[in-house]
Amino acid sequence: MTTLFQLLGGLGVFLFGLKIMSSGLQQVAGERMRAILAKVTSNRFAGIAAGCAITCVIQSSSATTVMIVSFANAGLLTLTQAVGPIMGANIGTTFTGWLVSLLGFKVDISAFALPVIGIGFPLSFVDSAKARQWSNVLVGFGLLFLGLEFLKSGVPDIGAHPEALEFLKNWSGYGVGSTLLFVLVASVLTVVIQSSSAMMAITITMAAAGWIDFHIAAAMVLGENIGTTVTAWLASLGANRVAKRAARVHMLFNLIGVLWMLPLLSLILRGIDAAIPGDPSTDPLACPTHLAAFHTFFNLANTSLLMWFVPQLARVATWMIPPTEDETVEVARLKPLQMGLLTAPELALFEVRRALQQMVEVVEQMFGQLSEVLTHPKSKLGNVVDSIKRGETRTDEMEEEIVAFCAHLAGTGSSPALGEEVTVALDMAKYLERCGDYCMNLVLLAQRRYDKGYKFNETADKDLAEMIGLVGKSLSVTHHSLTPEGQPKKGEAQLIEREINKLRDRARKRHAESMQQGTLGVREGLVFIDMLNNMERLGDCTLRVVEVSSASPAARAERAA
Repeated sequence: MTTLFQLLGGLGVFLFGLKIMSSGLQQVAGERMRAILAKVTSNRFAGIAAGCAITCVIQSSSATTVMIVSFANAGLLTLTQAVGPIMGANIGTTFTGWLVSLLGFKVDISAFALPVIGIGFPLSFVDSAKARQWSNVLVGFGLLFLGLEFLKSGVPDIGAHPEALEFLKNWSGYGVGSTLLFVLVASVLTVVIQSSSAMMAITITMAAAGWIDFHIAAAMVLGENIGTTVTAWLASLGANRVAKRAARVHMLFNLIGVLWMLPLLSLILRGIDAAIPGDPSTDPLACPTHLAAFHTFFNLANTSLLMWFVPQLARVATWMIPPTEDETVEVARLKPLQMGLLTAPELALFEVRRALQQMVEVVEQMFGQLSEVLTHPKSKLGNVVDSIKRGETRTDEMEEEIVAFCAHLAGTGSSPALGEEVTVALDMAKYLERCGDYCMNLVLLAQRRYDKGYKFNETADKDLAEMIGLVGKSLSVTHHSLTPEGQPKKGEAQLIEREINKLRDRARKRHAESMQQGTLGVREGLVFIDMLNNMERLGDCTLRVVEVSSASPAARAERAA
């Protein structure tokens, strides 16, 4: 029982270290990695290289695949563009196996694990976002190898306790049946642990301790490649059909690889034995490097084979998730990423920003159509009015989705900075939803003007056109402030808002005089002033979005850098 708890404790420390290190690396490099992935996926070779590099850097193939699925869900990647990075992520995840096998079993772990933690921990108290992120990386790295040391020491000495191997002997004596059994066991355990890297470390530890032989350990490696596809599958639940197909391609890629590898497994393992020094059949300590080499060979070989069949994989995935009549108008949503949050909370935050950018685009589209309605009061624009009303409904839905998404994101408790960013995102969503409400108010005012046949004088029409132009500029500045490469233009937004306020005050005074003089009817004047007030409030909300965005931890960190 003591041994079991020591193994569970070691696994817990290993997983905790992996999570902290991955989170820190995502904070340090996540936005840059995301930008790279968005730019290089037009070419399948570049996409494979990008997926591999990103996974090596952030140390999480699950985070990479969740990001790819979310890109497909947002319409930023087509299905064929998503396949390359998915294949590359499978290659990149083999880096962890080499890290564990070369450092975890060739070097005295305690000689550097604790010093690394000792260097990283004080950085968490430094008043710098970058220092705290690197603290997570170093502490996570140290805890990862400390957990591996606990795993190694928790595995019983087989020489002293041969009975511990008895049940494994019973399972491993059925030839091909045993191989398939351990593939299945490893798949299930990877799904339960939700980390192929942790499962790889467990497999290497068991092989190095002599619990399982090289052949059985290789079968478990194949199973881990099947089990790791579940993360992307979960991330696609409720997503649009392109995202679902991307997750299916990930599953097909790994499953096909395991199917063609199994008949050749003995031959390939003999090749690995010939190429890598040491004999794992007589020296269990030679198993770690042999397993790392096999893991890398499997993913490289599978990618080299299947990269030529990307269109065919896409067609099979499309057959599995058939198109619908309304697929062309299917709107990207955030709900499907909830299950993937625990894997990559820092990257999920970028998707919240992307959703806020989509909200601004919806409001911009609404206001663009609204300007058409306001400047053509005699035209019957029923279709445009209906479109604006649908846009207002959409902003309400998007705010609800962002709130629900952020609630899950905050629940991960990844870091204080993440909590601040979630608060900022919720504030921006609130103000953008109000922008949709004001657009709706303006539509109703325009409809009243049309139904009643109200006419504005020339000065009122001129002021209205000028106000429409200023609010349009304010929305454009807001949109730019939320793009990944853009910086919040707080000064410009404040300048535009002052111009909007001046115009509103000037127009109010001028048209109050017009109503007194009888050149503008009282009812017409009240509708006109209501229009100005709603546009001024819309400008207020866009300014608040820019101000909140510029006060976010990420924006402060960029300014400090």
